Amino acid sequence: MLEGEHMLRVPRVLESRQGVRVTVDGVDVVNFASNDYLGLAGDPRLSSAAAASLDRDGVGAGSSRLIVGNHRAHVTLELDVASWMRCGGARLFSTGYAANVGVLTTLLRAGDMVFSDELNHASIIDGCRLSRASVEVYPHRDLAALERGLQSRGGRRRLVVSESVFSMDGDIADVAALAELCRRYDAVLVLDEAHAVGVVGPEGRGVAADVGVVPDLVIGTFGKALGTFGAFAATTQAVSDLLWNRARSLVFSTGVPPSISAATSVAVMIVRSGEGDDRRRQLAASSWRFRTLVPNVGGALESAIAPIVIGDDRRVVELGAQLLAAKLLVASVRPPTVPAGTARLRVSMSAAHTAENIKDLAAIMQRVIR
Repeated sequence: MLEGEHMLRVPRVLESRQGVRVTVDGVDVVNFASNDYLGLAGDPRLSSAAAASLDRDGVGAGSSRLIVGNHRAHVTLELDVASWMRCGGARLFSTGYAANVGVLTTLLRAGDMVFSDELNHASIIDGCRLSRASVEVYPHRDLAALERGLQSRGGRRRLVVSESVFSMDGDIADVAALAELCRRYDAVLVLDEAHAVGVVGPEGRGVAADVGVVPDLVIGTFGKALGTFGAFAATTQAVSDLLWNRARSLVFSTGVPPSISAATSVAVMIVRSGEGDDRRRQLAASSWRFRTLVPNVGGALESAIAPIVIGDDRRVVELGAQLLAAKLLVASVRPPTVPAGTARLRVSMSAAHTAENIKDLAAIMQRVIR
């Protein structure tokens, strides 16, 4: 049934280190499908830090961090993230999905009200549902609709949750306006910066830092621009202590391997440095270059995500196959990841892409997309 509807997903097998050039199913291709926005996933400095931790700490964390799996590397990384994000406390989660579910089910309960952008990630949607709070989904980036909801819908606690850079559209929420609405109507602001941390703002701290806003809680991931694995919630010390005790996806999960946390501390150091600034400038230049060469590219210029909406599910799969035959790997994204009728090619830019990589992709896209 799924195959007949062009919805069957068949995983590809990566047979090389992550990077701009990868081997997928035995074929060497230029990679425009990864979220490795700064080109750090294959960085040998991260590998060296992980190897040193493996020698010292072994492979697995051994248990939940609340039992005997709280390794020094985890504690160090939480301190590094809190310093980086300029907040009172940070908590690590195994994935961005676990972070969103854990945060929302900790902060919300029955009798609360949560307002969620209609294009928020599945993990936010599931976190809202599992919280048992009442949920109002407002139209994408529609601040007037959100304000009407805040004016009319009450609750014990009210919370607004949004991505900053939206994962499939590459557009950016008006975070300053969201923060002002939350201030005016006494609502908590939770901002998912998964596709912004490392990419946008001073020291790569995200969209909120770029516009001078301090949300009540920021969720970020390490598996995208930072090139490793896992996620974090950056907030006050009091809320981070609450997450330690109540976030079920943290309490009841084995800790991330300490070697991964050790490598991530190195990634945070790089992202905060002048080298991180250089990589962000290169990424911005690549994003601008691609958008000047290919018409009808969506997403904000500040975003590394450059979607080209095709619409038809079968057609987008065919286009992805044609690009792969040309040794270019681009994600063909279909429902339910995106709304019906908006299937797209999702081009992911990296600081490691060369001008020649981008020129080749643009030339072939202009030829195959009619």
